[in-house]
Amino acid sequence: MRQTGPERVKKIRGDVTLKDIAEVVGKSVAAVSRALNDHDDIGEETRAYIKQVAREMGYIPNPMAQRLRKQSTDTLGLILPVFSPKSFDPYFSELLAGIANEAGQHGFDLLVSTCVPGPAEIQAYTRLMNGRRIDGMVVTRPRWNDERVAVLYEKEFPFVVIGDCNPAQEVPCVTDDAGFGARLVVEHLVQLGHEKIALINTPRELVFSTNFYIGFRDALHRAGLPVQEDFIIEADFSQKEGYRAAQTLLSRPDTPTAIVTADDIIALGAMAAAQDQGFQIGNDLVVTGYGDSLLSEYSQPPLTTIHRPTYTIGQKACTKLVAFIKGEPVADFREVIEPSLVIRQSSDLALWL
Repeated sequence: MRQTGPERVKKIRGDVTLKDIAEVVGKSVAAVSRALNDHDDIGEETRAYIKQVAREMGYIPNPMAQRLRKQSTDTLGLILPVFSPKSFDPYFSELLAGIANEAGQHGFDLLVSTCVPGPAEIQAYTRLMNGRRIDGMVVTRPRWNDERVAVLYEKEFPFVVIGDCNPAQEVPCVTDDAGFGARLVVEHLVQLGHEKIALINTPRELVFSTNFYIGFRDALHRAGLPVQEDFIIEADFSQKEGYRAAQTLLSRPDTPTAIVTADDIIALGAMAAAQDQGFQIGNDLVVTGYGDSLLSEYSQPPLTTIHRPTYTIGQKACTKLVAFIKGEPVADFREVIEPSLVIRQSSDLALWL
């Protein structure tokens, strides 16, 4: 039975936030926000309950958020987390095209900048929000305990995440199923007869990396193969890092017959390292990627990889964000798209034409 009156509402000094209300009503911050904005995906009784609690707690909507709703800039923001121009991932090019083209269809511009992950990144987010230069934000490559998501929640600012999200957070997102993709590629390698399969994963701070590892591990277990910890290594999004990681794997006494990587750029570096050591890719050693970037099709040999519909993901994320900004109902708060396997010569040299 729900409590009423002062027993239900805790006393809070200072401004009451959506988080404070969420703690009292036992709902997520996102659910409270949608209830206060009369979204249809929150039941009528729950909406009324949350609004009553908000009134009793003295909640006043964020003035900045109100101004943004009334004084639209018709601009979306995107800050790409890159360390340097040389490490720019082609994944972002396709993603940008999807977001920008869809934004134009809705009458929005896209403001894009880059920033090294860390304190400066949070400052950049805060400047864009407080400067009223944008109406909403797209967040890419979400991390565990992501400060970017935290600050957007705190400011009650419209945003959508592209990529695997922390399941403990109710975050609006569009993502590919990384675990499913990992299972697809491992199953392909097992069918080819491989038993010694290594993994070069992306940085563990990313939610994607955890999900990819879980899918990789589960596929090995289903095939009755052990997870060899010395066959698992981590690399950042660059060919240099992929080269380094593959060198480490191939310098061990017991070398893998196949290397699964969680990114196409890492895979290209891994292939180069193997070729420098005399391995024939697709015959002596198999290497696979993730993403199906344009480079994967024209590598030597062409790269077997997981196709991620990056352009479509960018479009869907943009559509969702515009709906949030306009206060329109959103059918799928979390949208998951299945990737698919693309088999090329890096896993079977006999496919070479």
